[in-house]
This record gives sequence, C-alpha cells and structure tokens, in this order.
Amino acid sequence: MHGIHLEITMKRWKSTVGHEVENEKIDAFLTEVIEVCKKHGLSIGHEDSHGGFLVHKFSKDNADWLMNADDETDSA
Repeated sequence: MHGIHLEITMKRWKSTVGHEVENEKIDAFLTEVIEVCKKHGLSIGHEDSHGGFLVHKFSKDNADWLMNADDETDSA
C-alpha cells in the first residue's frame, strides 16, 4: 500500500454559499481518515440508491471520492 499518492482537494463545494471554498480542517480530517483506511486495507464507499456507506478493499478511487466531499460545516 505504500506509494499510493492521494491528491488533496483544497476547494470543495459549499451549498450554503453557492461556490467552492477552502477548508483546511476538512482536508486534514479526511487525510487522516484515508491514512486509517490504508492502514487497514479498507475504503469507505457509498451506495447512492440507498444512501448507506459501504466498506471495500482499499482503492485510490474510493480515497479520491472521499477527499472530494462537499463542505456542509457551519464554517464561513
């Protein structure tokens, strides 16, 4: 699992302001979650039709999907 490079998205959609924003706290949080995923060889995925989360074997695609989460925090 070493050598997997995850791109950190510094801008993410924020619906309350209607445009992309930067949120370093979210970036740090998601980076740490992905490190835990890598440690265990597992990924978090999502089944759109039912809204539940799925656990998969680790994949860069799932890590990238997670890093692209929208910002729904209360921060400005």
